[in-house]
Amino acid sequence: MSTALRIAHGEFGRVALLDMDRSLVRHAHPHCHVLIKASGADTQFAVGERLVPLTDSQAVLINTWEPHAYVHYQDRPRTTILALYIEPAWLKSFRPNWAASGALGFFDRPAGEVSPRIRRLSMDLAATMLDDPGANSTQEQLLSDLMISIIERFTPWRTLSRPAPQFAAQRGQFDWRIRRAINLIQSDPRAVRDVDALAREVGLSRAHFYRLFERSTRM
Repeated sequence: MSTALRIAHGEFGRVALLDMDRSLVRHAHPHCHVLIKASGADTQFAVGERLVPLTDSQAVLINTWEPHAYVHYQDRPRTTILALYIEPAWLKSFRPNWAASGALGFFDRPAGEVSPRIRRLSMDLAATMLDDPGANSTQEQLLSDLMISIIERFTPWRTLSRPAPQFAAQRGQFDWRIRRAINLIQSDPRAVRDVDALAREVGLSRAHFYRLFERSTRM
C-alpha cells in the first residue's frame, strides 16, 4: 500500500516523503506542487491530459488546482517520492512576485530536468526527514534552498506578476453552489472538515456535490 514515511508541516506548507505502490485518483491542491523521485523505480503522473514521467532526472511540476493523478506501473517496484506542497505566502517572503505560485500557470510545463543542485538538495532533505525528523530548522533551510532552485530553474520568475484570481476564466461555467464551495475551501481550508460537511454547507447531497464539482472543475 502507499504510505507516508514522513510529513513535515510549517509556514512553508507541507512536505511529504511518500512510499508509493498503487495509483491515486485524480485530484488537485490549492498550492503549487512539486514531485521529485527519491528512490525506487521510475514512475509517472497524469497532469491535466498528459502522462508525465517521474525519473531520477525529471521532476513533475503541477500548478495550483491543476488536476493530476498518480499512475503506478503494476509490474515495477515501489517508488519513494518527495512531494512538496508549498504555500504562496511563504514564497512571497523570498520575493513578492513569487506569490504568483498561487495562480494558474506558475509552471509553464508539467515537467523539468533536475539539475545536480536540485537533486542534491532533494536527497539531503529526504535523508534529514528520515534520519532526524525533529531537525525542523535544518529541514526548512534545505526546503528554502530547494524551492529557490526550483523556481529559478522552472519558472519565468523575473517576469512573474501578481496572481490572478483562481478559476477566474472558468467561474462563469460553475454552478453557484460549487463556486461557494470553492470560495470556502480557498478562504479557510482548515475549516473544511470533510466532503460531507462541505456538501451540506452548500445545500447538496454528497453524490450530487461530487457530480457538480467534477462537471465544473474536471476534478
